[in-house]
Amino acid sequence: MDIPQVLSEEWGHVLSLMPRDFEQSCRDKLALSRRRQVVSAGDLLRLCLAYGVCDMSLRQVAAWACAIGLGQLSDVAVLKRLRAASEWLGHVVAQWLVERGLTTQVPGGPIRIVDATTINGPGSTGTDWRLHVSFELGRHRITSVELTGRGVGETLRRHRVRAGEIILVDRGYATRLGIGSVLRRGAHVVVRGHVTAVPLKGRAGAPLDIARLLKSVGPGEVGDWPVVLDEGGRRYRLRLVAIKKSAAAAQKERKRIRTKARKNQRRLGPGTVVAADYIWVLTDLAPERASAIEVLELYRLRWQIELVFKRLKGLLKLGTLRAKNSSLARTAILAKVLGALVVEEMTGAALSFFPWGFRLPPAAAEPLANGGAVG
Repeated sequence: MDIPQVLSEEWGHVLSLMPRDFEQSCRDKLALSRRRQVVSAGDLLRLCLAYGVCDMSLRQVAAWACAIGLGQLSDVAVLKRLRAASEWLGHVVAQWLVERGLTTQVPGGPIRIVDATTINGPGSTGTDWRLHVSFELGRHRITSVELTGRGVGETLRRHRVRAGEIILVDRGYATRLGIGSVLRRGAHVVVRGHVTAVPLKGRAGAPLDIARLLKSVGPGEVGDWPVVLDEGGRRYRLRLVAIKKSAAAAQKERKRIRTKARKNQRRLGPGTVVAADYIWVLTDLAPERASAIEVLELYRLRWQIELVFKRLKGLLKLGTLRAKNSSLARTAILAKVLGALVVEEMTGAALSFFPWGFRLPPAAAEPLANGGAVG
């Protein structure tokens, strides 16, 4: 999709997708404290998307705004408005998700995938921001977005979960505290295991030798064992489900972990090397609800979120930022997220298609109901 074209030719449609309190929230959040030139929430959003999604410089945004009749703005004026817009954009993204976040039941219960991606500022080689996203599988929709600083890692404890939900996560979330926080709230987990991060026990209470269990699984076989996780004074009964990788996939993983160990100047434990040859996941789903094969299939669905991140990082260049100021960087990131949500809805949601190109307001049908004539 040509984003600059959408900002010009499809702008009416884009505005029709915005939350109901779009204009009011812009005033409430003081994003438009000065209304010279930029007089509406729509005008401000166009500036944000031009900078964040189209990757225009501040000077280019000012020139573009003049060319389309938005107003005479200097690059300094654009900068001030963009800095002031971050809190409002965060609200718009949250409301967008609330209005589209209806739970849809899928076989086995509602399934939500949780993941995070890192974002680098200009000239940075580390993590400056982390974007936490959850993805509702039944509707193929992003259902929550949270932007945090570098000090906040991936953890299940920061995500809201509902009783009965099945949460699918990768091994970055495989911690005793995180898993326990989900189970205490009545939800279920399917999480890829990590040898050192999740100390497990057998049902008799003895420490579990995960590497020994994994080595008992041959090519084409699936292992399924009852295990125990102790956390917060409570004991949770889980299952460890494992399958042996192909030779090529195992070799690729061994190479990855050895490269990472050399970079971090750490020695690999024998259990970590053995585990590289397997995919193994932990779940609290009972065998009668999900067989071992079904558990592995559930974990495979987690890759749906990878497609979301690829779309964000590729199409909208989310992986790096030009902005150095924290308020400006936040505005740019949230503009990219909102742009991705707009693209997702305009290209992939059949129910959001209108032959006339925009959503009718609730009062649109009133004239006929109030006595309007058709003749």
